[in-house]
Amino acid sequence: MTCCLFDLLTIRLIGRFAGIINTEGKMWKEQRRFLHERLRHFGMKHMGDGREKMENRIMIEVYQMITELADKKSAPVELGSYLSSAVSNVICSLLMSVRFRHDDPKFIRFTNLIDDGFKLFTVTAAAGFIPILKLLPAFNYAFNKIRQNFGEISNFYQEIVDDHKRSFDANNIRDIIDGYILEIQNAKEEGRSEQLFNGKNGDRQMQQIIGDMFSAGTETVKTTLQWATVFALREPHMQARVQEELDRVVTRFRMPMLDDLPNLPYTEAFMLEVMRRATAVPLGTTHSTSRTTTLNGFTIPKGTQVIPLIHAVHMNPALWKDPEVFNPERFLSADGTKVVKPDYFIPFGVGRRVCLGDVLAKAELFLFFSSLLHTFTLTVPQGASVPDLRGQAGVTVSPQTFQVCAKARYVENVVEGETQSSREPFNVFPCLPYLSCPVQ
Repeated sequence: MTCCLFDLLTIRLIGRFAGIINTEGKMWKEQRRFLHERLRHFGMKHMGDGREKMENRIMIEVYQMITELADKKSAPVELGSYLSSAVSNVICSLLMSVRFRHDDPKFIRFTNLIDDGFKLFTVTAAAGFIPILKLLPAFNYAFNKIRQNFGEISNFYQEIVDDHKRSFDANNIRDIIDGYILEIQNAKEEGRSEQLFNGKNGDRQMQQIIGDMFSAGTETVKTTLQWATVFALREPHMQARVQEELDRVVTRFRMPMLDDLPNLPYTEAFMLEVMRRATAVPLGTTHSTSRTTTLNGFTIPKGTQVIPLIHAVHMNPALWKDPEVFNPERFLSADGTKVVKPDYFIPFGVGRRVCLGDVLAKAELFLFFSSLLHTFTLTVPQGASVPDLRGQAGVTVSPQTFQVCAKARYVENVVEGETQSSREPFNVFPCLPYLSCPVQ
């Protein structure tokens, strides 16, 4: 299979194939290879030299979010806005070397436009398959709104590209956009500009790369972390078990690091079960058949659009015992010491189109969630009900709006074999070896 268009309407608005999500063939291969190399350069790898670059970017935002939550002194908050800015800043620093506060008006406007796009997609997507729907008033409104939002977002992206061009230094490649500018310059000097991006405009390509990576790298991680919070609130005994494991392995005198993950099987299993039970992205990337084929006795003609239904796999009772039940232990070995992931656990998709940012997403999910529970105990505000499991459908399935109280945990001092609780809150800012100073 070769990937087809994720959103037919977006393609029509852009007027051409651009970015990486909406490309195929030679350009998709070239863009995926280029981005993979650039992302590895900035530390997006499972192990090896340079991984601390990625961890450093994430932990700066973890510290900032925890500082802001600590300032609330256990008052009820909607965690979504804090997670949105923190997760967005990770991808923004990687893409374009900028970061925002969660209450920054420009950031709020930008994320609202992205959120609108996800919601409007549910209205317009069907018209890609049933063209007569385009005649309906609701579709026309949504289409025009998408066009308007797309123009505003494109202008925002172009400002970033123009700023990078003005400050560009070939000897100091700061982020992905700098990497693209360097590649465009090299192509011009080597006489291969017409071959780069299949001859398409370089600025247009950079705009769409920012859009593809920001939307894919922010909404999914934020939504999964929101679901993790929901399950921590609904299952306080599981939250306590995660905290006990963190206290024992990480200790109470520093924050979790990626190197701790192999020694935290229950914490990892909890997050894997969140990704299975919630399946924030229920549909995989749209593909199309490159030739006529047969599957389970059905003939699928060449060019047929095929959409993987990840949610159906993750909730299939033939594959998972009691799939409706939230049970992290399904991902643990019999003795509970090792994580076991079956082949049919596919939150990031499968095949050559598997999520390009899966390494970054996994690192973010672990570091944000483990740091949050290591620093705070999460509870439902007094008089409120625990969040339910009914999701809000869009491109992702997100929880209903809810509030949470983040109560600071206290340092446990072990003295002569006895554990005594001090009255000092846990110090959340022990600098990592490669983190010169956390954002305050």
